Amino acid sequence: MSFLTVPPEVQQMIIDELLRSEDLKARAEQDEPIIIYHDLINWSCLHSYFRNLLAPHIFKTVKLVNDEKSGASLDAVATSPHCVHIENLHFIGSAPDKVDVEKADGEKPDGEKFDGEQSAPPVDDGIFPRSVDGLLSDLKRFPSLKSLSIRFDHHYHDEDDYDDVLQVENPDEVVKAEAQSPWRALMYLVYSALSRNKTPHVKHLDIRQLIRKDVSTFGRAPFHAFLGHLEQFTLSIHGEILGTTTGGDYDLEWYSNATNQYSAIMGILDKSFFDHLAHVTILSIKAPKEGPLGLVETQYSPLALRAGHMPLLRTLHLEYVFVCQELIDFLVYHKDTLEEVTLRNCYAAHEAGIHWSELFEVLESAHPAKLRRFELVRDKLDPPVESYTFRKTGRKMIKTLLQDPGNIIFPYAHI
Repeated sequence: MSFLTVPPEVQQMIIDELLRSEDLKARAEQDEPIIIYHDLINWSCLHSYFRNLLAPHIFKTVKLVNDEKSGASLDAVATSPHCVHIENLHFIGSAPDKVDVEKADGEKPDGEKFDGEQSAPPVDDGIFPRSVDGLLSDLKRFPSLKSLSIRFDHHYHDEDDYDDVLQVENPDEVVKAEAQSPWRALMYLVYSALSRNKTPHVKHLDIRQLIRKDVSTFGRAPFHAFLGHLEQFTLSIHGEILGTTTGGDYDLEWYSNATNQYSAIMGILDKSFFDHLAHVTILSIKAPKEGPLGLVETQYSPLALRAGHMPLLRTLHLEYVFVCQELIDFLVYHKDTLEEVTLRNCYAAHEAGIHWSELFEVLESAHPAKLRRFELVRDKLDPPVESYTFRKTGRKMIKTLLQDPGNIIFPYAHI
């Protein structure tokens, strides 16, 4: 029996099972998965009937990278009938760490020197093909597009990179770096392309694994205008162990939060993003375990949320954030709009700071009008940076939980 004669409801059952298995596989392999349905793609190649049947699933989520092949491929889809199926666009950018030796003085691709007034490099087909630039600067070509995610793959891996990550740049140094470093230039070019979207279209921007380097575009009005039309904003921040110092009874690991640069970038997230999200109703901030946000002290990084940001906010999701005055002020300001709050792996200060009880007391006295869900979620028992105190008490905590799973832990930590 030909598969073409299988009843449509059976075909749909098979499609649903393939979608489920691909989804589970992708989520098991990645913290922030990009789900591409490879089995469905192979199936669609068998017959035009299946190609049309599966197109809404295959093209629902597409990936774009900064090379000519990827740009040309998606450009072809954008001019085809299948473009109406695209709802999620994932851009992943990568570029060399260093400038080519022959262009170390900041030459343009054609050999012409950068002008001292040049704000950043022009579009370079080597790291950012014009086809890719054209797609990101004209998102209305995808009429059903709902969500855009941006991620840059870059990893510090040698001494120069470690020195680089410790440096706090002023605005002029940011512009200079964008004229000399390929991956810094790529970030500038991508966000500048987004800024050129004249017609508001995409409603959800998902910036994945934000690298703790400033981008000059973040301070400019066209980018702020782009942010101003969003209804949902998701931000996850890149964190890592920068090195290990051996000594005493245990090794001391140096985390992202130990750098002035990390704190400086976290401290201007309001100017870069939050100040301009006037229409956002859903906000998600995922700080890394290696660099939790929320306290302004040595080795801490601020939470740059302010009362007055996002006046229409209904849903808030935070990860690895300390309970702090900024958070309390933000929650109280939104007492008439917030419907759901999720705090995942969040902490109160271990020594000096605001306790969980204070947070709950303030919220209760504020009488939130629409709040129907306030959820505390713990993935693990370990604090963001494991301390000697925790190692002494951790076993007792785990034993207590095992004895009575109904016990609730309100975690405290310090860095």
